[in-house]
Amino acid sequence: MDQQSSEELRRELALEQAIGAQLDHLVRRANRAVIKLREKRDKMEESQLRNLLDAAMESGSVEVTAGFIRYQIGRDDKNIWKDFGHHVIRDLGELGKQETGSVVAHLKQIGITDADALKPRIQVRLMQLYLGYINRAFVYAKKANGFDDLKEVVSVA
Repeated sequence: MDQQSSEELRRELALEQAIGAQLDHLVRRANRAVIKLREKRDKMEESQLRNLLDAAMESGSVEVTAGFIRYQIGRDDKNIWKDFGHHVIRDLGELGKQETGSVVAHLKQIGITDADALKPRIQVRLMQLYLGYINRAFVYAKKANGFDDLKEVVSVA
């Protein structure tokens, strides 16, 4: 293995570990977002959140995903998406600052020289994970009437 391959492998492993260290933060954010759907649980469908996750996975873009959410808010005559959607868009911005910043800081601390250049990729991956956790939390809360359980988890953190 040449030195470039070794460095790329080191960077990828460090990136994976640093993102993994943010998972609890992402789950707590996702739970808080899903709690916003408590009163709308009979109107929000699992497929709507799956479509959101699909849009994020397919586009690989935070801005495109935020646009998808705005579209859902705009076409929503039952007012299901308004508070939830704006909350998620704010979270996506915060992911770009807080959790992405934590990942980059960790990478710099261990000597990854191109850590700043990885910011867009990190933010997209954190967004995809966050939306996946929203999807899972909503399915649980809706099917098992577990909205209160999500609140307990958030308050313990």
